[in-house]
Amino acid sequence: MSRHILHHDQSFGIVPLSHQDGVWHVFLIQHRHGRYWGFPKGHAESNETPQEAAARELKEETNLDVIRIFDGEPMLEKYQFTLEGRRIAKQVLYFAAEVSGTVALQQKEIQSGVWVPVSTAHEKITHQEGKNILAQVIKRLKLS
Repeated sequence: MSRHILHHDQSFGIVPLSHQDGVWHVFLIQHRHGRYWGFPKGHAESNETPQEAAARELKEETNLDVIRIFDGEPMLEKYQFTLEGRRIAKQVLYFAAEVSGTVALQQKEIQSGVWVPVSTAHEKITHQEGKNILAQVIKRLKLS
């Protein structure tokens, strides 16, 4: 009976961008659980706005700092998965942001991380939903 119940989960993330050598790059992380490549994200704490939660998660997972959020309008990623027998409907709101700092990965949650040119990042991103977010960022910010 419980398998028909859909549990809802919401996270917030940053699409971390940096202008390096005349080209926009995006920082991708490989999540330790699931081993997929995507963007840093996590849950909000009780008193945080979506942008504050996204920036804090970026800092915790990568040690990168948000310089500026490009467009206040977040991009929505939706997907479903099963975890420990529970069906979960996940929503992630992503903000495209220019970031700076020295990368230091949170070992507990992050397996790996890499800067890649925005133009080829879709080849590295594991899931179609993440590729769609990247395409929205490129289109909105005219990065291509």
